[in-house]
Amino acid sequence: MGGKMINICFSSDNNYAKHLAVTLASILANTKNPIHVYVLDGGICDENKTKILDLKNKFDFEIDFLNIDTELFKTLPKGKQNHVTLATYYRLILAKICSDVDKMLYLDVDIIVKTDLKELFDTDLKDNYFAAVYDSNEKFHAKRLQISKYCNAGVLLLNLKKWRDENVTKKLFDWANQNSEKIVLHDQDILNCALQDGILYINKLYNVQIDKTSKEFVKSLPDAKIIHYIGKHKPWHSDNKQFAKGEYFKYLKLTSWKNTIYKYHLCYLLKLPFLISQDIARFIFKIEKQGGNKVLQICGLKFNIR
Repeated sequence: MGGKMINICFSSDNNYAKHLAVTLASILANTKNPIHVYVLDGGICDENKTKILDLKNKFDFEIDFLNIDTELFKTLPKGKQNHVTLATYYRLILAKICSDVDKMLYLDVDIIVKTDLKELFDTDLKDNYFAAVYDSNEKFHAKRLQISKYCNAGVLLLNLKKWRDENVTKKLFDWANQNSEKIVLHDQDILNCALQDGILYINKLYNVQIDKTSKEFVKSLPDAKIIHYIGKHKPWHSDNKQFAKGEYFKYLKLTSWKNTIYKYHLCYLLKLPFLISQDIARFIFKIEKQGGNKVLQICGLKFNIR
């Protein structure tokens, strides 16, 4: 591969090692430039590291596993979302531990990349701290935190030179420790609030956020450059009916975890009768909120109730 080096960073503990490998496989399959991967390692076992490194048998790339002192984050709130781990905070110290890198693309590990990342990496950050896509639930979170805009932190193009020049890491930790009661979505809340005036918003196709409620983003799926499986329902959950989960399994087949796909399909088949019965029950009888009203749905017919 030729061209400018693209620096990419992931945060992961051992539980998400497989999904990191899938995300990385999707990048390597679509990007032509040389890639240097930095993994903020929250305890990935040697066996799983070996499986990730097996991608070198198919692709040419550099990779460094960076040990993280988790004690640095012990004062930060853990939140109530069980699918989110402490590893989500690791990116807050990226400028310090990658002191020789000025520009870095940070990606969550519940992501599939469908495009060459060169165009995104070449984005002119100007004097901004980072570039990102607005969050699928932006209005709610902006109102919750009393800020004007709110981005999703799953795809970030970081100006690490500016972070070092302005000691942004300290600024992030200071805000977090002074506003811990406001934090719900972990480092995403911290980044949005502490660096509110230095965010460059980019095309939403670079972070098409998919869950059961993000209808606007689902419409963008055919043109998505990056698919982001947000929320607690992930494509690797056997009872999940999430959009575009086939993309996850497409790249899973390129990794050393490819045989786990059979286990997934077996679990799905075993749960299928239960899932079908759930759908039937929801069609027959369901109560949901629409605006300020409750709506009772019986066999597809809707009735407003108080």
